[in-house]
Amino acid sequence: MAGKKAIDPFEHVVDSGHTPILETANLEIHGLEIGGIPLKFMLLMAGSATIVAIGLVWLGRKMASGEPPTGKLWNILESLLFFVRDKIVRPGVGEHDANRYLPYLTTLFLFIFTMNLAGMFPFLGSPTASIMVTGALALVSFVVIHAAGLEGNHGVGGYLKTFIPHIHIEGGSAMQFLGKGITVGIALLEYATAFIRVTVLAVRLFANMLAGHTVLFMILFFIALVDNPAYQIEIAKGKDWLYYLVMPFSVLLVTALSLLELFIAGLQAFIFTFLTAVFIGLAKHPAH
Repeated sequence: MAGKKAIDPFEHVVDSGHTPILETANLEIHGLEIGGIPLKFMLLMAGSATIVAIGLVWLGRKMASGEPPTGKLWNILESLLFFVRDKIVRPGVGEHDANRYLPYLTTLFLFIFTMNLAGMFPFLGSPTASIMVTGALALVSFVVIHAAGLEGNHGVGGYLKTFIPHIHIEGGSAMQFLGKGITVGIALLEYATAFIRVTVLAVRLFANMLAGHTVLFMILFFIALVDNPAYQIEIAKGKDWLYYLVMPFSVLLVTALSLLELFIAGLQAFIFTFLTAVFIGLAKHPAH
């Protein structure tokens, strides 16, 4: 194994800031970043946002006409809209406030879903496989969540009080002091949770998308391990028949897992949006 290049799967699945398509057109964007996000990801995000905006504006005009849905595109988009409303927004936020937050949560779901799907196309990649992108999405949700809490609880003071639990302990001064200590401790944890929740949102989406890409790469890399001299393992040397055994297995397995990635792209968009809806509901209507 001496002299061989170390294998780093993340080198092949983490975005490098450039794409072969742009390189052949002499449009090199390697290394260009804005706020830590590769320019290529920004272009993909802009494309995803444009697709979502055009689709929602078109759907809105169609629905405003009062005509029954016709065509596959209309039915698919309307089904997605009703899915977000009935399975995400209403259960998470509540019936009374659902329509108020439906535009944001619908846009969030479709935007994340579209970015996830971008990773299924060669040479593109999923912007959501960058922690900077998912962190920005979580930051926007953080603002919306706590803006809802401020509105629903009559300002900053009323909202901050919702994090303080009501604990009543019978007994003398020692027990009362203990009760106050427990109240302060739980309140501090609740305040910390307000930030931890959105951090988990960002890390969950990033980790799942990156993990999926890593698994697909490693399965395809089995082919290089038995055939490519730069990576070939000792046990495969002189055994050319291993290539014909491993190659179809790897390709078929990656194809099957790619179909699973399509499901995961929608599932991760659903989880991020649903948790955001739940956090909005908890902030707006805290349990006392």
